Amino acid sequence: MATLLIVLSLTACGTSPSLIRYDISGSADSLDPQFADSENEQLIIYNMMEGLMCQLPSGDLENGVINGYEVSDDQKIYTFHLREGMVWDDADNTPVTAHDFVFAFQRIFNNIYPSPFASLYSSIHNSQQVLAGELSEDQLGVQALDDLTVQFTLDYADPSFLENLAHSSAMPCSEKLFNNANGKYGATIKETYSNGPFYLMQWENGNRVYLKKNENYYDAASVQTPGIYLYMDRDVLTSAQEARGEQAPTRFSLLMEGSADCCIADYNQYRQAKEAGMTCEETENVVWALVFNQTHTAFCNQQVREGFIRAIDRTTLENFLRENGQENLRIYDRLIPPAITLYTDSYTEQTSVSTVNTYDPQAAYNTYRAGMDELEADTLRKIQLLVPEDSNIPEMCGLLQQAWQSVLAISVNIEEVSRDELSSRLSIGDYQVALVPLEASANTPADILNRFTSSSTSNISFYKNTEFDTILSSLGSSHDSQQILNQYVQAETMLLDDAVAFPLLVEKNYFVLGKDVSGIDFYPYGGKVIFKNAVALR
Repeated sequence: MATLLIVLSLTACGTSPSLIRYDISGSADSLDPQFADSENEQLIIYNMMEGLMCQLPSGDLENGVINGYEVSDDQKIYTFHLREGMVWDDADNTPVTAHDFVFAFQRIFNNIYPSPFASLYSSIHNSQQVLAGELSEDQLGVQALDDLTVQFTLDYADPSFLENLAHSSAMPCSEKLFNNANGKYGATIKETYSNGPFYLMQWENGNRVYLKKNENYYDAASVQTPGIYLYMDRDVLTSAQEARGEQAPTRFSLLMEGSADCCIADYNQYRQAKEAGMTCEETENVVWALVFNQTHTAFCNQQVREGFIRAIDRTTLENFLRENGQENLRIYDRLIPPAITLYTDSYTEQTSVSTVNTYDPQAAYNTYRAGMDELEADTLRKIQLLVPEDSNIPEMCGLLQQAWQSVLAISVNIEEVSRDELSSRLSIGDYQVALVPLEASANTPADILNRFTSSSTSNISFYKNTEFDTILSSLGSSHDSQQILNQYVQAETMLLDDAVAFPLLVEKNYFVLGKDVSGIDFYPYGGKVIFKNAVALR
């Protein structure tokens, strides 16, 4: 699911803005910010709460609940100054203070029940000793200098620290409200609290969540919409509908019929929306790559895989896309989508990769034959290429089929399947070669690269390389930004050189708004949607 940030502006004077309606998948089981880890849960938390920092779709950071901050010359001490007059939405209007951030981070590093996001903040002084139970929580390098000043002391300069403070787990937590919840903090409406633009008014899992404008929010004047309905699974058939033979509505059809205000759309839906005069935003956040199943009797051999890759001429594919006018796809040679940022800048714009596996028909054949000789095999009789049935993709893959037949003398059968079946087949290893969408669920190159580690449950290629695993596992102990960039590049290059995954295309994702909603920015990863400035006029 793509991550979105909605920023809309009022377009008609004297018209009262309406509630925003948006569809999400599934339920939200916990709204405890230090522990909630699903897309839906974090989406709700980002709209209810505000931390020290906020991150924009561009990757840039801006102040959250602070007036400003200072950083020491050695980049190890961060001092944040909170805005005055902020309150929680409880009956007593409990003040939001620096102590709430101290308590939140003590919860993150609780040695009995630590947060799943503790690794994001491992640079904090004494964090590992507190986590191990060797030191008490009050010895963590987070302290309140006074009610409006919180200071973090780090063991080493951490280039990702400010960016990580924009994460949902870094939201404040009042010790008083937490204790009053008696173990139910974030589990019910009564025990869920807000310091942000909206508060939780209704929570009906399986139906909807209603977030209402928080008039006590310090910046309530900028909150344009009176509230947000987050509908759950309206695009899923109920048992009764299924028994009647009905079809579930798509999120796009809900938008087109006026039952929703915005949705993520595919290319064909995007074209329909444009024709209908709707506003559409786009971003390149999906990489389509060839992936080889390394449990296969031939593709376990690296030289065989290299032969297949080196037979591919991207220029031929580029000409096909141009001739067919498919504007949602373009030829691409990286495994990380362009939309992913690192240190607030595009990762791919900061780095470059090169690989030995470039187009060379003669080298492709020689390498393939060398691999088959290693396997003591004659040739591959027939290979099946699994591809999605999306428009023009199977036809474009016919060019791969022709190249492999021409260069390697291999017969290739193209099997077209739905994206759901593609995902299912990949997860159980029921394929030989597949064209796979790589879409990040978090704003980090590691989200894609970690899927190819030996221990990853998402390792659809069944790639095993201890050197690759070590590069990624050592990122946590890397403290220099350039060193971290270099490690990511090294890992990405290794996947290309080892012929694990071969990027062919980057795809645009689209976000469509109804005609009465305009001016949208959105994140291309995860499930973050912020409706603070959203407006719908109906």
